[in-house]
Amino acid sequence: MRIERILTNNALVVLDEKKREKIVCGKGIGFKKRVGDDLDPTLVEKTYTPAADGKVSAQLEKLLAELPMEYVELSDRIVHMARITLNQKLGDSLVISLADHLYYTLQRFQEGTPIVNGLTWEIKQFYEKEFEAALLAMDMVEETFGVRLPEAETAFLAMHIVNSEAEDSTIDETFRITRIIQDVLNIVGRSFAMEFDTSSSYYYRFITHLKFFARRVLRGEQYVEASSEDLADIVFAKYKEPFRCAQKVGEFLKKQYLYELTVEELMYLTIHIRLVVSKANRAADSSVTSLSVEEDDDI
Repeated sequence: MRIERILTNNALVVLDEKKREKIVCGKGIGFKKRVGDDLDPTLVEKTYTPAADGKVSAQLEKLLAELPMEYVELSDRIVHMARITLNQKLGDSLVISLADHLYYTLQRFQEGTPIVNGLTWEIKQFYEKEFEAALLAMDMVEETFGVRLPEAETAFLAMHIVNSEAEDSTIDETFRITRIIQDVLNIVGRSFAMEFDTSSSYYYRFITHLKFFARRVLRGEQYVEASSEDLADIVFAKYKEPFRCAQKVGEFLKKQYLYELTVEELMYLTIHIRLVVSKANRAADSSVTSLSVEEDDDI
């Protein structure tokens, strides 16, 4: 490895044997080094691979040059934990973005600035596994810095993890997706005057469907498949109330996001609404009767 740029005593930009830029970190790795020097690979504790173009971004360099090394090391441990806990391939960029977030969050918190997250409840509901990983991360933050951050910050960390699960997503988009999911659930809940059975597999499937659906809405990417319109007509005729509810969702999305539902999207939304409502009604019925009811698997 040859040193290309010195960021700090603990972080360098190097060229590997294939002339690709990488960021390497290690305690004192840049001490008394100069650009052009060869670097002993055994001194490297962590390597960050750049984007596909082989260039390290200026933003990434700036962050590493400004961040205290203990935040980068803590973030690296958190990401390693999250990968194991979630069995997900999280991007290396999460280490830097998380370190940057924690550094400035802890600074503001210790100065007395409150941490507020208006979507904490939704994040706990829609991203349960990521939230649990974020709770473990909060334990690690407390062990390292002796500060226990509030639940709102746990939700922020969970969103960073969620964002890293999608290669081309951003934190802003992830938050907007969460808002759309909640808006759709509100429409469904009001339409049927019901509360969702959040332990239901149908609820989980509905949330999963809405995550991908909301991303398409924000990106203006309509879903179209070569399915028969006759099938959609059958679904709409058989499930009239869920269909009307799906139409309400469509009207809301058109007004708020200028997004027009396709026939296929309207059909799948109708099916999911019908299933999640049916399950919620059965859960309510089971609270007043011990009679068992078979699942309706006709769709």
